[in-house]
Amino acid sequence: MQYATIIYRHPNGWPQSLGNKFAEHDGVVPVGLHSSHLLGDGTAVMLYEFEGDPAAVSEILSESQITTDYRVTQHRECTVAYIHYKPTTTVEELIDIPMRNGLIVDKPMLFHEDGGLEVTFIGLRADIKRALDETPSILSTTVERVGEYEPSVQKLFTKLSGRQREILRTAHELGYYQQPRETTYQEIASELDCTAANVGDVLRRIENMVIDEIVRTALDTDHEAPPMRSVW
Repeated sequence: MQYATIIYRHPNGWPQSLGNKFAEHDGVVPVGLHSSHLLGDGTAVMLYEFEGDPAAVSEILSESQITTDYRVTQHRECTVAYIHYKPTTTVEELIDIPMRNGLIVDKPMLFHEDGGLEVTFIGLRADIKRALDETPSILSTTVERVGEYEPSVQKLFTKLSGRQREILRTAHELGYYQQPRETTYQEIASELDCTAANVGDVLRRIENMVIDEIVRTALDTDHEAPPMRSVW
């Protein structure tokens, strides 16, 4: 089974006006889509994740002309919105691509700071190629990664936002995870035009998430498997 991670970009920055509204607000950062479906009446629903103020998300949705209904909740460190809306033709075509080609979308679909939408398709190579060929003409595509699908690795990586991946990739390339370390937060920050404090905060979050996932998986496996008896 193959996977391909594709970044879709719209010349206006976001394929849907809602994305522009969220991106323009100082208190809201779009993170990703956990689900997106077309309905029989020509409308669509999506489950949208944000970092930021739930009240700001609600305000944007209440003023939007394409939103017909919504619910906003805060879950742990993130804000989640269930949104019923009227999709543009481009969004409608994009949502329909995986179903039309028998592909599975590995969730969440991640947003980049420039409005790019990162989607990972899982399926047969020929079906993935056909899905790429059916990209709406107004969108540009970048194939980020392709290969054999490994559920545990992919699941972990797709939990990171585009900015988190950029910081992690830069830290790795500069030798932050070498022993001894070959770089500092400040040097990484200089490459990314941000603060050393921001780099440290993001890397600690990523490390906590990775450790949490490893321990959780190990405990689940340990619970399912019979304990080993010592030979000593």
